[in-house]
Amino acid sequence: MGYGLTLCALLLVCLPAAAEIYKCTDGSGAVQYGDKPCTGNSTIIAPAAAPDIDVHVIERRQRMDKLLRAYDAEHAEEQRAQAEAEAAQQERRLKCNRARDWLARVSSASTLYRVADDGSRVNLDDAERAAALAKAEADVTRWCD
Repeated sequence: MGYGLTLCALLLVCLPAAAEIYKCTDGSGAVQYGDKPCTGNSTIIAPAAAPDIDVHVIERRQRMDKLLRAYDAEHAEEQRAQAEAEAAQQERRLKCNRARDWLARVSSASTLYRVADDGSRVNLDDAERAAALAKAEADVTRWCD
């Protein structure tokens, strides 16, 4: 019910906007515009009609917008993939540096040890040392190009 009253009020307000427009020129040449004819020289001005809407232009615009959204989505996906690849490369470099550092330590250490369950140090024998060196070399091969 409230919408009907609002619509009626809106129509009443908009009706004068559709009325004629008069251009009046007085004796001194001053021009005035109004919604009522004036005495003397008045001319009715017909406002230009709004241009017709071309459905093809709208459809073309919608297709172009759809293509642009698809391009933006593809571009965002490419940027995300590139950022992931850069992060993976950075992580790989970090692991390579750690592996090289560990290989240098294992290779140059006079003795190697492991920590026992009770917290004490247990020196590695020759076989364990060789295994540790082989693992360090394998890590360098795995992480470094």
